[in-house]
Amino acid sequence: MLTSAREQVFPPKTDPRRDSAGLADATARPDPLRRAVAWGAMLIGSAIPNIINQVAGHGSPYLLPVTQTILLVLVAIVADRSPRLKPLTGFLLTIAIVRLGWLAIAPMLDDWAPLHHAIANTSWGAQQFLERLLLALGALLLLSTFIGRGFSREDLFLRIGHLSAPARPERLLWFRKPIPWTRLGPQLLVLFGVALPVFLFFTLRPDFGQLPRLWQLLPWAMATAGLNAANEEFQFRCVPLAHLRNALPPREALWLTAIFFGVGHYFGQPSGSIGVAMATIAGWIWAKSMVETRGVGWALGIHMVQDIVIFCFLALSAQPS
Repeated sequence: MLTSAREQVFPPKTDPRRDSAGLADATARPDPLRRAVAWGAMLIGSAIPNIINQVAGHGSPYLLPVTQTILLVLVAIVADRSPRLKPLTGFLLTIAIVRLGWLAIAPMLDDWAPLHHAIANTSWGAQQFLERLLLALGALLLLSTFIGRGFSREDLFLRIGHLSAPARPERLLWFRKPIPWTRLGPQLLVLFGVALPVFLFFTLRPDFGQLPRLWQLLPWAMATAGLNAANEEFQFRCVPLAHLRNALPPREALWLTAIFFGVGHYFGQPSGSIGVAMATIAGWIWAKSMVETRGVGWALGIHMVQDIVIFCFLALSAQPS
C-alpha cells in the first residue's frame, strides 16, 4: 500500500539539521480505528494483566502471557487484511513478541532445572548479567517483524544520531524554546542522578557497609547495564517506533511506547506506582531523544548510566555471594 508524504510520520531519511525534531507532520488526524487498536493492543499486551494476576495470586505464571501473545497475533492477522489497520501489523507483532519473551520464554528458561542450577552457581554479578541475557533473546525474535519491510538502520534508530540536534519544548519539560540535546542531555543526567538514587535509597534500603564490594562488581555492573540498556532500547523503542512511523502521529507514538515501557517496571526497578511513573517519563524522554536526534545515542547513554546506579543499589541490598 502506498503512503503519502503526509502519512509518513517518521520519515526514514530525515536530516535533523533540516528538521530539528526529526518528525513528519504531527498535525494530521490519525484514523480513529487505527488509534483505538494501537492503544488497545498496547494495554492488552502490557504488564497490567500480569500485575492484576500476581496481586490476585491466580493462575499459571505462563498462561497469561501466552494468551496475550495469541490474542495479539490474531489481531495482527486481522489487521494485515485491513487497509486501515495494515500499518499496525508490525507493531502488533512486536508487542506480542515482547510480551512472550519477557514473561514466558525468559522465565521458562530460567526455571529450566539445568540452566537454573548453572546460573545459581555463579557469582551474584554474573547472575544479574545472565538473567538480562535471557531477556535479550526476545530481540532475536523481533527480527521476524522486519520481513518485507525494508527497514534501514536509520528507520530503527540504530546509530548514534545527531547529538546536538534541537530538543523541542514540551509542557512536561522546563524550557520553552528549542535547546540542543548537548545541553538537555547533561541536565537530564543530573536530574535522574538525583531522583533515582533517592527513590532507590528508600525502597531498597542499601547497606553502605558493603561499598567495598562494588569495586569487585564494577565489571559486571558495566556489562549488565550495557546489555540491559541496549536490549530495552531496541525492544521497547527502536522497533516499536519504527513500526509506528506510518500508523500514529509521532508524539502519540512516543507516549504509547513510554507507557508500555513504564508499566512493565511495576515489579522491576524502579518499582511500584512511583517506579511506573518514573520509568514512563524516562521512556518518553528517551524516545523523544531518538526521534529528534534520529539515533539512539542519548537514550542508550543515559539509560546505561541509570542502570549502573540501579545495579549498585541492588548490590548493596543483596547478600554477599
